[in-house]
Amino acid sequence: MIWVYAICDRPDMPPPRRRGLAQAPLDAIREGDLLAVVSRHSHPPGDPALDALWVHERVVERIMADRTVLPMRFGTKLPDDEALRAVLATRQQELLATLARVRGRVEVGIRAMQPLGGDPASNHSQPAPSVPVAATGREYLEAKLRNGRRVEREAAALHEPLASLAVAVSRQPARAPDELLRASYLIDAPVLARFRATVERLQRTHPGAAILCTGPWPPYSFVTSAAAPTAEPAAGGVA
Repeated sequence: MIWVYAICDRPDMPPPRRRGLAQAPLDAIREGDLLAVVSRHSHPPGDPALDALWVHERVVERIMADRTVLPMRFGTKLPDDEALRAVLATRQQELLATLARVRGRVEVGIRAMQPLGGDPASNHSQPAPSVPVAATGREYLEAKLRNGRRVEREAAALHEPLASLAVAVSRQPARAPDELLRASYLIDAPVLARFRATVERLQRTHPGAAILCTGPWPPYSFVTSAAAPTAEPAAGGVA
């Protein structure tokens, strides 16, 4: 069984000299202008425990240090070399086009939170105001609509300055009631310092929000399922 970490350019270069999952050495399978970095296993390495996920991630980041990379989802595997070469040959032009799209670019993740009932636009830390009890169903729906619009405005105030620095954006739905923004931004590598400075400025001007910036990551959120050698889509970066 072959475990696939990433597909990359510069097939003339050997894979990094490091170990992958289960301490297996990294190997490379070349097809045309593409190179897949893999490790070989007699049995699947196991469940996606946190340490195994980080081993996979570190391999991908090491590959990214030398060349453009299309990161694969944890668990992307094929039965043998021939199966992988067939995928690379069939999707050669598509994969090369995707590599060209992310070349010289990195992914940065942003997650912005606010205290429940708080107001990120406020310049003062105050206890969350009590929520009035709606007397009717209509009042409840109107209050909910007003609150939703307020959250949208606050999220836009954080998102728009960051999106203006990106070449592509992937926004995900909020996963918690206090989450304002969860998004991934594909940016040119030289813009990274400016992007981080913008995050710091937004944190100063929105002290009621807690903004978490992670990365730079390989461009997980900007590699479509069509680029993966299995039916599984590429995983997004953790924000």
